[in-house]
Amino acid sequence: MNAIDVDDETYRKIVFAARMMGCTPSEVVRRLVDASSTELGTAAEKPTAGDPHSVPVHALYRGRRVEATFDRNTRAVTVTDGPHAGTTYPTPSAAASAVVQVLNPDRNPNTNGWNFWRLNSSGDELKALRRSA
Repeated sequence: MNAIDVDDETYRKIVFAARMMGCTPSEVVRRLVDASSTELGTAAEKPTAGDPHSVPVHALYRGRRVEATFDRNTRAVTVTDGPHAGTTYPTPSAAASAVVQVLNPDRNPNTNGWNFWRLNSSGDELKALRRSA
């Protein structure tokens, strides 16, 4: 394994980003490098290998990370891990509401899915793709 030296302030920012994204500090750096070197434009536009229209997304809610994919053509979200895994919802908000209902049944599940889901590649909210989806 190789190491990279960074100043203390940068390291604290990387650790904070890792906590917010639900990954390791190394994964934050890898994602930043991937985002800056993608041939498809921004990392937010990078599709999954199997389907050029499917973009990996996740949500961090109540200490749980839920994985899903967003279909750029249909705007549907398919939950791939966590509550309702294998279920496809017609909108990001429908998928978000279903997850909230399971993880926090005492809360009103109505949720804006464009803000709830985050792009795996960058950690940006799904709404970053809204204009181009």
